[in-house]
Amino acid sequence: MYIGEIAALLTAILWALSSYFFAAATIKVGSVTVNFTRLLFSLILFCITIPILGLSIQLSAYQVIMLMASGIAGLVLGDSFFFKSLEYLTTRVSVLITSFAPAVSAVMAFIFLGERLPFISIIGMIISLGGIVLVVTGRGEHQGEIKKSGHIKKGVALAFLYTLGQGSGLIFAKFAFEESEVNSMVATAVRIFPAVIVLLPYFLYKVKTVNPYKIFHFDKKAFNNVVAATVLSAYIGMSLMFIAVTQTKIALASTIMASIPIIQLFISKYLYKEKLTWRSVSGAVITVGGMVLLFWR
Repeated sequence: MYIGEIAALLTAILWALSSYFFAAATIKVGSVTVNFTRLLFSLILFCITIPILGLSIQLSAYQVIMLMASGIAGLVLGDSFFFKSLEYLTTRVSVLITSFAPAVSAVMAFIFLGERLPFISIIGMIISLGGIVLVVTGRGEHQGEIKKSGHIKKGVALAFLYTLGQGSGLIFAKFAFEESEVNSMVATAVRIFPAVIVLLPYFLYKVKTVNPYKIFHFDKKAFNNVVAATVLSAYIGMSLMFIAVTQTKIALASTIMASIPIIQLFISKYLYKEKLTWRSVSGAVITVGGMVLLFWR
């Protein structure tokens, strides 16, 4: 029936689509507000769903600490860098760079966990990086951005910092999963909770200058973008990802979900009517090809 493969493909489609909603909202209310709002909405949704499904929340103190550390590294630091990068880069370019996160995670797992890093995986990383460089260095790939000196470089740096945050978050999460099995929804809720607490003071500080309530009140579309993206990516997407990794091989599921940059090409062309260059297409295909080599062992 290919349930796992279909779930992985739907996950990639939803994540690719939600990135455009997040980008549109970020322009209106800023990266901090978008990140905090979507985490708060996600936490509420998971807190409702977990009891309804009767999922076990039995975790050791060590697992809770590791998952919380994972949330701070990946969701506070990593995702904040990603949303900030959307203020300087087009959605396609930003997401293409962040698609390198699995490669960074693999290197960090090799350093900190002693996991084997096959030669073919190293080749895949180099190929993926080459695809990213091909797109980033193209002058026509940044249409629609505010043209100010250093903005593109700043956006690229922020997107790569996201990969470090995600890589660190994954290492902490693996420490938790190595002790005993944890349900993915429960683990996600535990990761989100400290992220909301940590971001709350900064969010309240930013409210003084950029009041999201007023913006959302007068701009319902911005609010709808955040809600839609949160439900699609953090809630439905996360649930589908759990189905994907349990119903098929993790390597296969990861490979399918790494196709986001290619899916974005279709979204950009047919939904947003963007003009695609040969660099856009070639870079996305090369990057995803490298990810296939990284995952396929």
